This record gives sequence, C-alpha cells and structure tokens, in this order.
Amino acid sequence: MKRVFIPLFILFLIITDFIFAQKTDLPDFCNPEISLEVLSRMDPAELDRVIQSDKYIVINGTISSITEIERSESNLILDLHLVNGKWIGLETVENYSCIVNINGIEWEQNFPKRVPRVIDDEIFVQNSRILVIGKVSSYVMEQGKLKAVVDGEYIRKIQ
Repeated sequence: MKRVFIPLFILFLIITDFIFAQKTDLPDFCNPEISLEVLSRMDPAELDRVIQSDKYIVINGTISSITEIERSESNLILDLHLVNGKWIGLETVENYSCIVNINGIEWEQNFPKRVPRVIDDEIFVQNSRILVIGKVSSYVMEQGKLKAVVDGEYIRKIQ
C-alpha cells in the first residue's frame, strides 16, 4: 500500500503545483514601453503615474557625467547623467536624458575613486554606454528641462 500511496501523493503535489502556480507576466513588474526617449518627453503628471506604478524600467544610453554626492566608508551616492539621442533628418539631433541615482557601498567596485589605467567591463566611467534597470523615483528641473530620476538597481555596459 505504501509503495502505491507515496508515488501517487508526490504526483498529486506536482499536479496541484502546476494548477495553482501563479503566472507572472513582464508587465506585472516592468514597464517595457518606457525608453529614455519616452521618459524624456513625459510631463510631471505622467512621471507621477510612473512613480506610483512602482514598476521597473529598462533604459540605455551614455554616461555624460558622474556627480559624486557622498563617498564614505559606509556609503556611496552618485548621480549619473544618462544621455541618448537620434538624428532627425540630416540637420537636427534630438537629445534625451535622465539622472540615474546610484546608492550603496556595493557600487564602490564599479565606480572607484581613482580610475585604473585598464578599464574592464565592471568599471563605469564617463562615455560608457550602459543599460540600466531601475525605478523612477522623482524628477527635477535642470537647466530649464524636466529630468526623471531613476534609482538604478542593475547596470551593465553595452557595446
């Protein structure tokens, strides 16, 4: 009896796991429709809705500057100015930008105080092309333009 009961019980558990498993779709936790271009064109009301949704976004661009807010033994806070753009015809270039906030001492190895002579894929410097996964946390007016602030949680160099 035990020989039949145990395999049937295990089979029952596996079947109920498949039946009641929750399906997670990408739009449940990430907004794939927001690019740096779309983010740069949003007004304050749209940015407020993105902030309230608490969903991740995936953006890419080039680091135009790195502003050190705090660097201590217990914390590191940086603002990366991320830019991208595209040509409109042959005469005009549209620029898109945002600020990526980096917070936490675990980023120290990626943003060292002194940049080494040989820069590997783990070190981010000005003019690095990067992919960022994060959440929009706020927005600021900078030089008369509204810029979204994204709390970066994952950053990777792209070629």
